[in-house]
Amino acid sequence: MNTLLRRVRGAFGIGLTWALLWAIVGLSVGALILYVDPASIDQGEDPLSMAGILGTVGFTCGAIFSGIMAFAERRTSLRDMPLWRAALWGALGGAALPLLTSMNDQVVFNTVPLGVLSAVFAVALARRAERRMPAPEADPV
Repeated sequence: MNTLLRRVRGAFGIGLTWALLWAIVGLSVGALILYVDPASIDQGEDPLSMAGILGTVGFTCGAIFSGIMAFAERRTSLRDMPLWRAALWGALGGAALPLLTSMNDQVVFNTVPLGVLSAVFAVALARRAERRMPAPEADPV
């Protein structure tokens, strides 16, 4: 049971990381469009709505990425995974939601690059966290 809870916590953490990253991208793109061509924004396409939508999709794709990674990389932790394999699983995680649901399939041209970037970012974040952790002290005997 402990292993299952750890995996669920990891999937939730990766999903939140992806959601935050994708929401920042949605907010930035929405703000840029609002600044450059405000007449092209319809109702419901304001930057905050774009951030919410992309954040939700990002969380879902991140959880899918986590499931793919848990299945394909059983014995490899996120910080030990080569970047090219993380990018591959990120592309699959990003493509899964648009291809398996009733979303427009052209959304995959946005979600796959975001999935690749998010997966590489997650690996970099895990490696950075490992470097910042202090080494365990040996017990004096």
